[in-house]
Amino acid sequence: MLSVEGVCKSFAGNRVLHEVTFDVRAGEVLALVGENGAGKSTVLSLITGLQTPDSGRIVLDGEPVRAWSPQRARSAGIGSVHQELSLNPHQTVAENIFLGAWPTRGGLVLGRNLAEHARPLLERVGLDVDPRTKAGRLPLGQQQLVELAKALVSRPRLLILDEATSALDDDQVQAVFRVVRELREANSSVIMVSHRMAELFAMSDRLTVLRDGQVTATRERAETDHDDIVRLMIGRELSNLFPDRPAATEAGPRLVARGLTVPGACHGVDLELAPGRIIGLGGLQGQGQREVLRALGGLARHAGTVELDGRPCRSRSPRDAIRRGIAYVPEDRKIEGVHVAQSVRANLALPNLRTLAPASRLATVARGAENRLVDELIRRLRVKTSSPAQQVRRLSGGNQQKVALAKWLPTRPGVLLLAEPTRGIDVGTKREIYHLLRELADGGMAVLVTSGDTMELVGLCDEVAVMYEGTVVDRLSGPDLTEERLVRASVTGSVAHA
Repeated sequence: MLSVEGVCKSFAGNRVLHEVTFDVRAGEVLALVGENGAGKSTVLSLITGLQTPDSGRIVLDGEPVRAWSPQRARSAGIGSVHQELSLNPHQTVAENIFLGAWPTRGGLVLGRNLAEHARPLLERVGLDVDPRTKAGRLPLGQQQLVELAKALVSRPRLLILDEATSALDDDQVQAVFRVVRELREANSSVIMVSHRMAELFAMSDRLTVLRDGQVTATRERAETDHDDIVRLMIGRELSNLFPDRPAATEAGPRLVARGLTVPGACHGVDLELAPGRIIGLGGLQGQGQREVLRALGGLARHAGTVELDGRPCRSRSPRDAIRRGIAYVPEDRKIEGVHVAQSVRANLALPNLRTLAPASRLATVARGAENRLVDELIRRLRVKTSSPAQQVRRLSGGNQQKVALAKWLPTRPGVLLLAEPTRGIDVGTKREIYHLLRELADGGMAVLVTSGDTMELVGLCDEVAVMYEGTVVDRLSGPDLTEERLVRASVTGSVAHA
């Protein structure tokens, strides 16, 4: 159905694709896999008309595409759902779904009944929300399903899912899978990009692997396995995904929360965060984990008491939290975590201006110190960038996440709050982040992590507090910290080891 033939692409003199060639058959699901920065998103941008290749060509139904653009791609039956949302938060769900493709009758837009036209699409993707709700009021996972409904309006012959399940819980992922199966049965094709390897092996017919902008192999799903794909992705064996846990320490808690309550989100949450420990907040999506982090980070009004190093601590704003040594790395990195229009240098320097500028009223940034700081952070977290001057929007998702985390390290926070720190990140980068978090904890930080990945929580954390309907229902550590017990508590709300 579609072929990518010998495609090359460079940005600012940096070659990101080298003679990329692969094809997509009618009625198949093709997985496109590779580390962050391997070139996956660039390939997809060429197929959807957002970019044009420097050389090579894209062939659709046996004919090379010419003057390609997003509009022509949609007209040709190519739809896409990306990890980074493109919804207008101030418009309703229905308005977002039909944006650019409004239903008409007799040449007139059927705006009055737009919500009714949207309901069948929402049902198809398993989303039970009022179509008249403003999109910005929905949780991230539900917004991602609205993006899928939006892509289905044009009845695509080829649907591209670029990390489209990264913010979804298990039930929502199954809804996406149903749509994929329906498309395959109708002889339409799907390109899936996901760092959840189990999803790719569950749904794909073939897997094409990219490494450093080149195709290293295409495998039939039945003829390969997880370890083979990882080797092709990173060019080496991957061992020790999670770091070893240190022996338990007797250090007293750095931060203590009692009865933490955010109206409409969580209530009566008790937490203790100690230096050297990584604590996880588990449970199904939307059980209040995000709001706990935002309350501690000064982003949500809350009741209850919080003590930091034995003293009352009430952060009324992010500035308050930062001054007290509490750093927050949010889930939505492009909106809250980094400034995508600014350079890597600017993002890394921004939280550290007080230390980079001399203490005077006419303070200016000491450029030498800034350069050394930025270079050290890029080296330490292995940020793949053409130069510190490169815009963050030009980085892969994994490297954007590294920037979102790296910028706080020079501030030496006592408490580090991370929401979904490896969402949409390849296995090699995940390993780097896991080992960095353990290194930071060993250095004296108290770390609190939320994640929808049960394996991640079990492998990384010293203890996991399981949340259900806004409160902590169980705490797992030692031999009790298993995926089975974590899932049981998350689903039933009961004590896992009862």
